[in-house]
Amino acid sequence: MPHLGVHAEAKTIFELLRPGTSFRIPTYQRSYSWQPSDVSVLVRDLVDAMDEGRTYFLGAIVCVRTSIPGVSEIVDGQQRLTTLSLTLACLRDLIAPEDQPRDLQQFLSDNVREGGWRLTLNHVDAPFFRKLAQRPGSTNQMEDMETGSTSQELMLDNLRQLRDEMLVLSPGDRIALAKFILDKSVLVHVEVEDRDIGHKVFQVLNTRGRQPNAHDILKTELFERAALSSEEADKFARAWTQYEARLGTTKFDDLLRQIRALHDRQMRGNFVTGFCNSVLKDIPARAFLERHLPRFVEAYQELETGKVQLSRHMPEVDEHLARLSALDHAGWRAPALQFLVFHDRDPDTTREYFCDLERLGFAMQLVVTDRDARARRYRRLSEEVMSDAALFAPDGALALTPEERLKLSQRITGRFGSVNQRRALALKLNSLLPQGECLTTESDATVEHILPRNPDPDSGWMTLWPNLAERRELCDSLGNFCLLAKKDNQRADRHSFAEKKAQFFAHPDKGMKFALTRDVLSYEAWGPDDVKDRTRRLTDLLTLDWKLDRPAG
Repeated sequence: MPHLGVHAEAKTIFELLRPGTSFRIPTYQRSYSWQPSDVSVLVRDLVDAMDEGRTYFLGAIVCVRTSIPGVSEIVDGQQRLTTLSLTLACLRDLIAPEDQPRDLQQFLSDNVREGGWRLTLNHVDAPFFRKLAQRPGSTNQMEDMETGSTSQELMLDNLRQLRDEMLVLSPGDRIALAKFILDKSVLVHVEVEDRDIGHKVFQVLNTRGRQPNAHDILKTELFERAALSSEEADKFARAWTQYEARLGTTKFDDLLRQIRALHDRQMRGNFVTGFCNSVLKDIPARAFLERHLPRFVEAYQELETGKVQLSRHMPEVDEHLARLSALDHAGWRAPALQFLVFHDRDPDTTREYFCDLERLGFAMQLVVTDRDARARRYRRLSEEVMSDAALFAPDGALALTPEERLKLSQRITGRFGSVNQRRALALKLNSLLPQGECLTTESDATVEHILPRNPDPDSGWMTLWPNLAERRELCDSLGNFCLLAKKDNQRADRHSFAEKKAQFFAHPDKGMKFALTRDVLSYEAWGPDDVKDRTRRLTDLLTLDWKLDRPAG
C-alpha cells in the first residue's frame, strides 16, 4: 500500500541485509536491552526450527525511509537486528571462510575501511558495536573489550552467551545454522514514509492481539481429536489456560516440545503435525488431556523451581537439579521429566537417578560435543526410564562407559574457555568443598580468574608468570577459578593476588560467602605450582564424586 504511506513485505535475513542497505537507530530510541536469557531462547528456537525443517518467523521490523537511498531509520526491531548481527558475527569468526555458506561479513558491512555498516546503533554504542562485532575477527578479541555503558555490557554478555551456544554445536551445525538464519528466517519489513506513521504502526503491532502460539494451534487439534462435548471442551480449555499461566507461554511451548521429543526420534517437520503423528500415536488425545498433560505440567514446574516433591525430604535431589540447570544444554530435561512423571518417586531411587543424571549431564557437556550424539543418548535414557531393570544397568544410557570415564577424567584437568562450562564446574566444586553451599543458577556468583586472563604488562603478575604459554594453559584451568558476585568480579579484575585476597576473597560479604573462594585463602602466593596443586585437589574431588576411578556403572 505505498499510496497510504505504508509498504509491508516478507523478507529473509539475506534479503533484508543485502549489500547496499543500511539501518540506523535514531537518537530517541532506547539503547540495546536484551538479556542473555533472551539470546538463549532465540538461538534454541532457531535451532529447533532448523531441526524441524520449518521457516522461522522473527516478527515485524518497522522502518522510516530517509532522504538517503538505501538508508532507513528503525522504529521497531533494534533488539532483534542487533542480536542477529551479533549472531552472524559470532558464526563468521567460528566458521572457516571457505566453509561459510556465504561471506557472512557482507551482512555486517559493505566496506569496513570506508564504513558502509549494515546497522548503526546510537552515537554512544555504535563505535563499541563496530569493534565488538562488525569488524572481521572482532568477536575473538571480545575479552579485551572495555565497556562504557549498561547496553555495552549487555552486548558483551550476550556475545559471550552466543559463543557458548555456538560452541555446543558441531562445526557442521554452525554452517547449517548460518545458512538457516540467512535463507529460512523471515520477518515482515514494514517501511513507512515518516516517523508519525511509523509510531502508529508500531503501536498497532505491539498492542492489538497476538499471533497464535504453537500450543494454541495444538490445543485446537487435540480438542477435535478427543471429540469433546461442549462442557468438556470448556473444562479442558480452562485447564489449558491455567497451564499457560503457571508456566508462561514460552515455557509451556517448551514443555510440549519436550513431550514430543520423548515420542519422536526425528523431530523433523511442523511442530503440530509432528506432535500429533508421534505423541498421539502412542497416547489417545483424551487420555493425554486428562492424565498425561497435568502430570507433565507438575513435573516441568518442579524442574523450573528446582524443588522435587517426594514422600520424604531429600535435599540432595534438588541440589543435583540445581547443578544440572547450570549446564549449557537442556537435553537432560526430557529424561528428567519422564522419570518424574512415570516413576513411583521413591526418595532413594530418585536421589540415585538425579545423582547419575547430573554426572551424565556434565559428561555430555564436557566430552560429547556432537549434538546428535547427545540427543540419541538422552533419548535412549528416556526409553530406559520406563524399565527399572535397564535404568541402572552398568551398560545402560545413564552409566558412563570406560572410555567416557577416561575422557572425562582427562578433560577436567584441562582448560575451559566456555563461560557456561566454567560456571557450571565452579558451582559444582563449591558444593563439594568443606562447608560448601549448593548455589542455584539464580545466584549472582560468577567465575573470577585469580590469575587475570590479560594481566597488565608492567604488573607483578608478569614476574610470577613470565611464560606466556604457561599463563594461557593454566589461566582457564579449574585451579585458577574462584567465585565472586558480578560487581565484585569486575572490580577485582587485574589486581595483585595480595590485593584480591585482602579486598575481596577474605571479605565476609564478598568472597568469604563462597567455599570455592575461601579455599584460596590458605595460599600465600599465586604462581604456576600453586594453580597446578589446586587443580589436582579439585579434580580429585570431582573424580571421587563422579566415581570416575571405579568400574563402569
